[in-house]
Amino acid sequence: MFTKICTAAEAAALVKDGAFLVCAGNMNNCLAEEICAAIEARFQETSHPKDMTIMSASGVGDMGPVGGVFRGFEHFAHEGMIRRVIVGHNGSNHSIMQMQAELKVESYNFPQGVIEHMFRTRAKGLDVELSKVGIGTFADPRIEGGKTNPVTKEDLVEVVQIMGEEYLAYKTPKIDVALIRGTTADEDGNLTCEDEAVLTNIQAIAMATKASGGIVLCQVKNVVKKGALAAKEVVIPGAFIDKLVICTDLEKNHRMTMGEYYNPAYTGKYKYPISAAAALPLGVKKTIARRAAQELKLHVPVNTGLGYPEGISAVANEEGIAEDLILTVETGAFGGVPAARTSFGATANALAFVDSPTIFDLYDSGYLYATFVGLAECDPEGSVNVSRFVDRSGRERRPGAGGFINLTQGAKNVIFCGTMTSGGYKAEIKDGKLVILQEGAEKKFLKKINQITFSGPRAMAIQQNVLYITDRCVFRLTKEGLKLIEVAPGIDIETQILPYMEFKPIIGDDVKEMDPKIFREGLIGLKETVE
Repeated sequence: MFTKICTAAEAAALVKDGAFLVCAGNMNNCLAEEICAAIEARFQETSHPKDMTIMSASGVGDMGPVGGVFRGFEHFAHEGMIRRVIVGHNGSNHSIMQMQAELKVESYNFPQGVIEHMFRTRAKGLDVELSKVGIGTFADPRIEGGKTNPVTKEDLVEVVQIMGEEYLAYKTPKIDVALIRGTTADEDGNLTCEDEAVLTNIQAIAMATKASGGIVLCQVKNVVKKGALAAKEVVIPGAFIDKLVICTDLEKNHRMTMGEYYNPAYTGKYKYPISAAAALPLGVKKTIARRAAQELKLHVPVNTGLGYPEGISAVANEEGIAEDLILTVETGAFGGVPAARTSFGATANALAFVDSPTIFDLYDSGYLYATFVGLAECDPEGSVNVSRFVDRSGRERRPGAGGFINLTQGAKNVIFCGTMTSGGYKAEIKDGKLVILQEGAEKKFLKKINQITFSGPRAMAIQQNVLYITDRCVFRLTKEGLKLIEVAPGIDIETQILPYMEFKPIIGDDVKEMDPKIFREGLIGLKETVE
């Protein structure tokens, strides 16, 4: 009798040499880990499959690894196994980044949302994804074209003019093999996702693969009798799934996130109380988050990223406005409390879920009120780099952009958050003032940055409001460059700001003191501010 059920090893045997393989998910969310491991085991035993191209919209991997266990694309980081990598983010794939740096693999980094939409475009049978996302950044072929090392030669994006408007045309691939994950499937392959933290891009990838004539391999926890699933709970119809692999080690290979095996609050089934006792201690992270939170607006979608912006949700919760915010995450959650670090991508107590391509429709459309993102390097034009870093020895690291480009080119208000220096920086808040104990070894405000992940001139051309909130001051982007608009209590401009910048900002007569309440214990009246 015909069956779609097979072992991970049998699924791995279907992947041919030279295959174009797409992996769904975000970090560990919806990651078909057991199938990835089986493909690696087959290569180690037989040297097949070889010369693959692998692609994901976000990072699918281990961030370190967590607990010493390699996951996702790290299984494919073997010389000869892959020849090309196309990703939105590499930060969770350290071995892949090492292969890029050693010129052992061709490599492209495109905006995460562009790749999400490339899958949907291929599902429609189209060869090109048209987008304005990436113009003026390293994804623009007039700058780098998304290529991340010298052995990467082929142009996969070009500039086109349509009806007087400039677009980037990204080449959409035909997919041979897709690896996706859900929770339960029936015998025909109809798939539900009740125990997954998010939907990510599994549906778009499955449809794109079938439109390409490829095969879809799906990892699940359970298989039930044909017709046993409620039709409206089915996320992907069985017609789009070729093989089902029932995971044999759920704790290891079907974790909800990297950091947690299972958390019901991430599924939307339960709502857990979030205690104000989880408030941040008074320090630099909290003062930056507080100042950033003053740029929030209630009842409209906003986005907060990793790093210093993570503190914004904690501040909002402490101030009693968390339930009035609509925080969103690139994986598709609306509302709730976004998880951090090893559980990034999941959201506790979310109000609604959509898939990743749909949330990026929102980001690209300009409907997002504000995005709060990290700050690594900034130049005099206000352009920012968060995607390529070079240390003092010249060693390069390219984690990539993720959803950063979509978010910062689409939001009405862009708020960068971070300290002015890094590498050993230490400070404390004392008597309502910022006291710098030790300056960081590295400056962030530079004459020239290592890569353009956010284009200041582009932001001015499309009339965005852009702020740079640091530990000791706030800048606003103007057409003439960065303008200093606020200074923290206890900070001297001439001795504690200007010496730690490689360029001089615009300094008017209207520089204000940052809100003193930010630097003191107790509530800061955030609700009244944002209302």
